[in-house]
Amino acid sequence: MTVCPADIVKSRHSCQTASAAETTTSSDDIGGDCGVFPFHRVAVTGGSPQAMALATTLAARNTETLLIEDDQYDARRSVDWLERSGRADCLSVVVGCDLAATADLVIEASGTELSARKSLLATLAQAAPDAVLVSVGAGASLAELKAVLPLNHPLALVDLVGPPPDFALIEVLVGSDPRVLPVASRLGLTAVQGPAFISTHLIAALEDEVEALIFEGSTPWELDEAALACGFTLGPCAAQDQRGLDGTRTRHRAQGHSLPVVDRMVAEGRLGRKTGVGWYRYPGNGGQVIDPLIEDLAREEAYFAKQTPRLIPDEEIQRRLVGRLDKIAQELRTEISVIRQIATISCHYPTIRTGSSASEKIRGIS
Repeated sequence: MTVCPADIVKSRHSCQTASAAETTTSSDDIGGDCGVFPFHRVAVTGGSPQAMALATTLAARNTETLLIEDDQYDARRSVDWLERSGRADCLSVVVGCDLAATADLVIEASGTELSARKSLLATLAQAAPDAVLVSVGAGASLAELKAVLPLNHPLALVDLVGPPPDFALIEVLVGSDPRVLPVASRLGLTAVQGPAFISTHLIAALEDEVEALIFEGSTPWELDEAALACGFTLGPCAAQDQRGLDGTRTRHRAQGHSLPVVDRMVAEGRLGRKTGVGWYRYPGNGGQVIDPLIEDLAREEAYFAKQTPRLIPDEEIQRRLVGRLDKIAQELRTEISVIRQIATISCHYPTIRTGSSASEKIRGIS
């Protein structure tokens, strides 16, 4: 099929959508009672895995959905992927933000740095002046994003917890347009509202402690093994490879960071699973394999910094990982049950203790 400049690109599958006037979905369809869904058509843009996951999930739940791509090349790539995966039914791929004018809800999920994100939101607001805008991801405040929008333009700022497409819940920043809550229900996700994104703080704390431990002398496989032994359901290094290390480097650049290991990894193309190498190697896009070269990289950076590597016992690794999460949890002004739920999902935080001396000492989250 040819992708033509007519802007709307359909899959080969026939699109048997429900009428746009049908704005409700049964609880059986979404895993909960969402009530009336207030939007007739949703546009999702950003060109990211999150954008694709959001668009396909909404389309699968009887929502008329447009996936907006930047150009015909990206549109063709998305259509091909949708057709190969059998997920193209009821989803239209369109080219150009001007097509957002046909939607009454527009979701920006670009995952880009703040200036590009603000520029995209301003373009979407101009194209769809009456639509509710939803921006996905941390690294921005509502005030910063609203500053580029027309006065009183409805906006919600949210963060999705869990890797796409397996989102587990959605965090909604206080002050967001409340109409985003039915979107969470339509996605089948629990919405957690708060003054800050909890998962962002927890993940950042864990990632930085991981880098510090490896810089001081541990290895990714030793660290993950110690974490699993005290109840983590996935090692922190393996989990970071799933998320992608480029996001960590973006955070480092925005907030400042003194350790060099992750920044060098990203510069060398070690982004995680998506490039086949991060803390581990993933030959043939398969399972993780220990990579001795990452140990050499960390030791070299430690040498340049005059840091003498040392053997770090499992008990210290466990105490520092869990203790770092506990410290952040106590600083957040949120119910501990909510923090525990988000920590379990975003950081694979242990909910069932194994009886190790490190985990028995933890307060707050435990």
